[in-house]
Amino acid sequence: MPTLPNPLNLRCEALLRTRGVVLDCLPGEGEPERDDRIDTALMELFQAEHCQASFEDLYEHSSARVLEWLRWRVRVQGARLDPLALLQDTFVNVFRYAGSFRPAERGGFRAWVRTIAANVVRRALSRSGTPWLSMDAEGAPELVDRGHGPVRRLADVEEAGELRTTWSLFLAHYLRAFASLRARDRRALELVEVEGRSYAEAAAELGVGGSNMKMIMLRARQRLVLALRVSLGLEQDLRTVRQSA
Repeated sequence: MPTLPNPLNLRCEALLRTRGVVLDCLPGEGEPERDDRIDTALMELFQAEHCQASFEDLYEHSSARVLEWLRWRVRVQGARLDPLALLQDTFVNVFRYAGSFRPAERGGFRAWVRTIAANVVRRALSRSGTPWLSMDAEGAPELVDRGHGPVRRLADVEEAGELRTTWSLFLAHYLRAFASLRARDRRALELVEVEGRSYAEAAAELGVGGSNMKMIMLRARQRLVLALRVSLGLEQDLRTVRQSA
C-alpha cells in the first residue's frame, strides 16, 4: 500500500492520528483522493483548534493544488489577474470564515475552497473590467502567454514563502478580531463575502428587513476594522469597538 510522502513534515501529524485520520492511502484510494481527505481533516482540525500550526499545514498541503486550479480559472477567463495574489486572498477567506466550513458536505475542503476561490476571482474580474489581451505579429488580439520560465518559477516560490509568513501573522490577528464580533455580524460577513449571497438573500436568512442589511454590513465591517486595529496595537483599548456596537 502506498504511503503518504511527507516532504512538508506536517506539524500536526500526531494530532491528526489522534483524531483517527489515516495518512496512508486507504484501500482503493488514489493519491488525489487521499490528499483531498487529508486537506479536509486539516481544515476540521483548524476549525476545532484555531491553532496556527494546523492552518500552516493546511496551506502547505493544499495550496499548490488550489493555485493550479486558480491558474486554470484565470487562463479560461483570459483575465489579467495574478494567481498568486488570488491564492493569498482565497486563504485569507479560508482563515476568516473557517466557522462556515461543513466537512460533511459533498466534496469536503476541495469543493469549499474552490467556492471561495471562485468568488475571489469573480470579485477580481469585476474590478479589472477587461480581459488581458495583447497583439500578435499580425496585429490581431490574442491572450497573453502566462507561462513562467525557471527563474520566474523560483521567484514565485520565494515570494510565496514570504507571503505565507506574513499572512500567517496577519491572519492570527484577523481571527482574533473576527471572533470578537457578535454572532450576527460574523454570519452576515460569511453570507455576503464568502458565500456570495445577495443582500436580499442574506437579509432573509438573518430575519431582518432588506433596508437594514446594508447598515448591518457597514457596521460589521467597521467593527471588524476597529477590532483588528486593537489586535495590531493601533488602538489603545476596546472602548472604540464597544462604543460602536
